Amino acid sequence: MKKAFTLAEMLVCLALISAVVVIFLSTIKARPNSNMVMFRKAYNITSNSVYEMLQSAVNYETGDLKEDADKPTEKKINNEYPKGKTKFCKVFAYYVNTGTEPNCSDDEGPHFTTLDGIDWYMPIGTFSSGKETIRVDVNGKDNLPNCAPSDSCPNPDIFEIVIDNEGKLSVPNAVARSYLQTTKKISK
Repeated sequence: MKKAFTLAEMLVCLALISAVVVIFLSTIKARPNSNMVMFRKAYNITSNSVYEMLQSAVNYETGDLKEDADKPTEKKINNEYPKGKTKFCKVFAYYVNTGTEPNCSDDEGPHFTTLDGIDWYMPIGTFSSGKETIRVDVNGKDNLPNCAPSDSCPNPDIFEIVIDNEGKLSVPNAVARSYLQTTKKISK
């Protein structure tokens, strides 16, 4: 007499296999958009660093990025007392803890890269118009797609963060704003 599976046993096995497949597929679909996660991180780093900069009377004694731009810092940063057009870049890099001296010149390349791989393009100015813009390439200039949010760029990695002279942040692009507001749906 041969032993075989009954129809009921086969159906139970198929149900169990189906449940495992559904659980496995749901974990694959919920993979977060890494550019969104890194932009949120860059935004939070910017927010915290600007807040700390303005709270420190050593760097910005009046709490105004425009008014204090031409006043040198009271503390040496990379063997100098930053002031003028490069002050914000150098002080910001100090608060972000880049580990290396930033290149705060008017060149086209990133001014510094943080240990998490974010390239930071800092404003070289004195907030004379009342605001300046930081550009971040959240996965570094050497990794594609290297594009800002647009119809032709479905997964952007370059974003702008606008800072006014009082330290308030804003994000001009709707895609970037949606990344900051997203709490539930983070998949691609």
